[in-house]
Amino acid sequence: MSDSATPSDVPSAPAPEPAPAAAAPAPAKPSKPAKPSKAPKPKKAPKPIRQVVFHTYPKLIFAWPIIAIGFVLWPLVGTWGFSPEVCGWVFLGVITLTLLTLGIDLERDHAVFWAVVFLAFFFLGKWLDASFDKFTLLGDVYRVLADLDVNYSPSLGIALSLMLLPPYLVMLVYARLQHRWRITHNEFEHYSWGRADDSLARGAKRVRSTYPDLLELLLCGAGTLVVYSATGRTELRRIPHVPMIFRVRKRINLLLESTAVTHHHDDVLADELDDEGEGSDAPDAQHANGPGQRSGNEPL
Repeated sequence: MSDSATPSDVPSAPAPEPAPAAAAPAPAKPSKPAKPSKAPKPKKAPKPIRQVVFHTYPKLIFAWPIIAIGFVLWPLVGTWGFSPEVCGWVFLGVITLTLLTLGIDLERDHAVFWAVVFLAFFFLGKWLDASFDKFTLLGDVYRVLADLDVNYSPSLGIALSLMLLPPYLVMLVYARLQHRWRITHNEFEHYSWGRADDSLARGAKRVRSTYPDLLELLLCGAGTLVVYSATGRTELRRIPHVPMIFRVRKRINLLLESTAVTHHHDDVLADELDDEGEGSDAPDAQHANGPGQRSGNEPL
């Protein structure tokens, strides 16, 4: 026997494993259609103003701070323990401001003048106190006021508010019935229930807002509406004590502007209709006369 190995005795190399088959691609999911972008909503055109209604009030309308301060300070002092001295001075300041509003008409120029006078005396007193040791004017005034020992009484404040509240509510109802103003495209109307109604044809008039009292403007935004003639020389109506007059005046301006635009549009439309009517008259006249015939107005 020969020692050489036969081919059958030699171990054969392992056959290579077949490569795994590539995974089949997953079916593509149908893409969702993109949501259409929302178009911005068009802004609604403001409603045309057909009329402006407002009311005027007597001077009692400006007493609301005294009524309100009683209801505000009552729980502050009685329940939450605020300083009665501080609340007392606040109460006195509100009463003083309200009484000045009810009693006098402080114009803008007068208010500026008195403010300058007050500041001049204040700084003069501070300068004198700093320059002269024995001159203590402002300090003495402060000490006198501090020694008064002012204390707010919650019972007094709430009692005053409760006493003023019923006539104040009656005044509001009375003003709604007796002092109602209505401005339309054609006229100014004043309604007084049970008494008389007044109407003023608007035409081409001017409306002006004035502020005769700076304190009334401060407390209620109140002023006076003045109606002039078309030339602006004759005063036709004076409507005082109009609260929130800047809002009323804004609505009146919108009413007058819409009126001017409407009139211009109506005039243009009327002119177009006239032009169309004149253009349609000529063919009608020719058809009426027949072909080859002249109208009586045409030259030979």
